[in-house]
Formats: sequence, C-alpha cells, structure tokens
Amino acid sequence: MAAQPPSYKTLASLSRINLLHQLQQRGTMSVGDLAEAAGLHHNTAREHLDRLISEGFVTCEPEPRQTKGRPRMLYSAASGVDSDASSVRVKKVEAALIRAQQLRRMLPVTPLDQPAAGPVSVGAGCAVPESPASVGGAGAAGAVHSTHPAVQRQFDALDDHLDQSGFDARVTDDQQHVTLHDCPYSEMVKDHPEVCGVHFRLIQGVLEQAEGPLRAHQLHLIEAPRLCTIDLHHASAEEIEADRVALEAAVAEANVVVDAMVAVTDGSLEADAAAPEPAGAGLGSRRR
Repeated sequence: MAAQPPSYKTLASLSRINLLHQLQQRGTMSVGDLAEAAGLHHNTAREHLDRLISEGFVTCEPEPRQTKGRPRMLYSAASGVDSDASSVRVKKVEAALIRAQQLRRMLPVTPLDQPAAGPVSVGAGCAVPESPASVGGAGAAGAVHSTHPAVQRQFDALDDHLDQSGFDARVTDDQQHVTLHDCPYSEMVKDHPEVCGVHFRLIQGVLEQAEGPLRAHQLHLIEAPRLCTIDLHHASAEEIEADRVALEAAVAEANVVVDAMVAVTDGSLEADAAAPEPAGAGLGSRRR
C-alpha cells in the first residue's frame, strides 16, 4: 500500500480540520481561544497548530505589545499572497512547478499548432492528448485552452495541492470546472459537512498564492462526498485589482482587531501592576 502524502495525513485529522475551520470563520485567534472553540487541551491544540503551520495552512505571529513579558502567539488561516521567499506556501508553489515541468518533459507532446486526437491538456506550451483532462495525480494540470504563464502556474499549483491532499480530480476542457471524485475524507464529511468548506477555502488559497487570474468561485456538492464540482472563474484585470484592494482592507481590519486585543491585554497588565498590595501580604507576612 502506497504511503499517504503529508498534506493528506495532516488534513485527515478532525481536530486539525476543526481548528482550521475556526480560523477560516473567525479570523486571528489565540491558542487558548482555539482550544476552547475546538474542545481541545491547550497543549494538544498547539501540537495540531504546529502541524498545520508546517504544511502552510496556518500562520503564526507573536502578539505585538508594549509591556514586558512573553507575548501570546496569534494564529490565522493562511490567505492572500505570501511574498516571503522562505515561507512554506512559496516553497510549495515552487516545488509544484518543478514537478509539473519534470512530468511534462516525460510525457509525449504535440505542438499546439498541430491537431490532437481528442481533448487537449496543456502543459508548458505543449498539448498532450488526453481524455478526460486530469488534475490531482495525473500531472498534466487540467484541460486548458490558454497557455498564459500565470494560468499554467495556477493549474500546476492546484494539481500538486490536490495530489498531495489525496484527491482524484478532473478539469473540464473549457477550464470552467474542477470535478472531485471519491473524496478521501468521505467518512469525515458524513458527520462533519463543514470539512468540504475547509477544503474549498484551501483551494482558493492555493490559487491566490500562485498569483494569476484563476479563481475558485463556488463549490457544488452534487453527490457528496462521492462527487463535487468547483466552478472556476478567470478574473479580469479590474477584478484582480478589486481583490487586491479588498484584501488590503481585510488586513487593515484584522490589524485593528489585533490592536484592540493588545490594548485590552496591556491595560489589564498595567492595572494589575498598579493595584495596591493587600494588607498583610508583604514579604514579612509570607515568612510567618
């Protein structure tokens, strides 16, 4: 039996899915708030969060504060574009592109200006006859009618993510839909349908990180968990700019929330420090 890929092992845990769901729904949270929301011990929640961070699904930053002492760590679901070259998300996209290029060099190819026998899957400017076009394990990153580098990069990243997460998927010839067959998380989905939404938002994040016009627009649970489809949308330049502005606004709003949390924490610490010591609680009293 073949070993399961790391991302599948990470996402096959209901506890980790619950933590990711909380972050996707509620935004930045502390480990204490997450542990309470997910019904986990603090140490257990922290271990699961570390695993999610190692896969690039969650980010963690120390809480900014003005007072002395060790700051709390604040966790967020990974989103937007991470430009840090050392980040897990950047490295995963780079690895996906390398794997896709290697696979395309191994496959028989047909130049785009020559007719192909059957549906066509495009890879690095070469067309591969294939029916149906595939994503997730098959490697050709879907049937695409455009060789725009940004679109190809996004399909390569999506292909790798679905493969590493254990999905069997197909992209339609018109690039408008991704079909997911035989969900590897089907047993979990039966009792916890929110799992589907978590995976959909992860797919949205992968396409964002790969930076291109392709967007995951909507998830359809046709015969969940056996068959689902995702609508893809090719955004215009105006829509991409609107997305950028909206993301900046969301980040600014999140910063306001974090600043408010910091102010409350610092205020509590300052109040504790300024409070007079109770009578009889001095050093001499404790020695008795």
